[in-house]
Amino acid sequence: MKAFASKIGKALSAALFVLLLVAVGTKNALAQTQVATLQHGDDISVFYGTNAFVEAHTAAVDGDIVTLSSGSFTVPSSITKAITLRGAGVVNDTVAGTNPTIFVGEVTINVSNDSIPIQVEGILFSNKMMYQTMHNPKFTRCSFNVITNVSIGSNTMNNAQFVNCMIKDFNFTSASGTTLLNSVVWNPTYITSSHTVLLYNSIMRLAYNGNSLGGLSAFNSVFIRDNNDYNNGFTPQATCSFFNCIGIRTGTYSPFGNAYTSGCITKTSYAAVFKTFTGTFSLEEPFILKDEIATGFLGSDGTQVGIYGGFMPYSNRPSYMVLKRCNVANRSTIDGKLSVDIEVVTEGE
Repeated sequence: MKAFASKIGKALSAALFVLLLVAVGTKNALAQTQVATLQHGDDISVFYGTNAFVEAHTAAVDGDIVTLSSGSFTVPSSITKAITLRGAGVVNDTVAGTNPTIFVGEVTINVSNDSIPIQVEGILFSNKMMYQTMHNPKFTRCSFNVITNVSIGSNTMNNAQFVNCMIKDFNFTSASGTTLLNSVVWNPTYITSSHTVLLYNSIMRLAYNGNSLGGLSAFNSVFIRDNNDYNNGFTPQATCSFFNCIGIRTGTYSPFGNAYTSGCITKTSYAAVFKTFTGTFSLEEPFILKDEIATGFLGSDGTQVGIYGGFMPYSNRPSYMVLKRCNVANRSTIDGKLSVDIEVVTEGE
C-alpha cells in the first residue's frame, strides 16, 4: 500500500529522506517489513511489504530511482522501466550488520529505452533473471543463479556491463558486447564469435554446451577447464584471446585451447591457485588466491589477477550508504522538530 507521497520540505534533503526511509526497512527487518522508496525528481513515495517493489515499479517512469530495504521482494511480471535500482546487498554482512535484498521468483527485464539504461546494484536474484530487451544495462555487486534469454531469436542484451557480480549460469545466446569486470561466471554457455565477451580481472569456468567457445577476450583473469568430459573439440577457438591469465585444468585438455595467449600460465588444480576453494561453486565463495599466486603472478597492470586486482577490486557491499540502525522519536517536539538517530554503513567500513 502506498504510504507517503509528497515533495520534500526544507527540513530534509531528498537524499537524506531516502536514507531515512531505507533505515525504516532496516530497523523493521526482524518484523519482515520490506520497504521500497521511489524518487522522481524531488518527489519521494514509499511502499511497504513483499509487493513494495511491484508497486514502486508500477508508479515509476524512466530515470527514477528505486531503493529497496533488506528482505525478500516479489517482482513484476516484467521490469519495463529504465530505472536505477538499489538494494541493501547480496549477503548477510555480519560486520556491517545488514542483510541482503532478495528477488524471489523469475525476473524478466524488457527495457526498450535506448537513451536511459537500467542500472541495478546490491540485488540477489535467487531464481532466473531473463533478458528480453536491454541496451547498455549495468549490474553492480549483484548475485545471479541464472541469467538467460526469454526465447531464441527475438531477444537482445546489448553492451551489458557486470561489475563485482557472482553469476552461476549465464546463457549468452542473445547477448552481444558483454563486459565483465572483477566478476565470476561459473557456467557460461553459447559464447560465439558474434557475441564479443570481454573479461577483466574475473574468473570463468568453461561449461559444456555442445559448441566451441569463440569471441571471448580475457585479461588478468582466471580461466578454468576442469573436466575430462569436455572433448578436444569443445575448446576456445582462434577467435578467443587471453592476456596475463591463469588457466586451471584438472583434466587432459588445455584451458586455452586454440586461442591466442600472451603471458599466461597453466595450473593443474584449484589448490595450486586458491586458498580454500576446491571446485564447489557458491554465490558467497570469496575466491581468494594463494599468497604466492597473488604476489608472484601479476596482471599487466601490476596488480593480482582475478577478482581482487585491477581498478575495481571485488566487494559485495553496495557503493552507496546502507542504513544499519535508525531510531525515530514517537512524536515531534512542540516546535515541530523530530528526533532521528541513524547509523549508516559505507563501503569502506
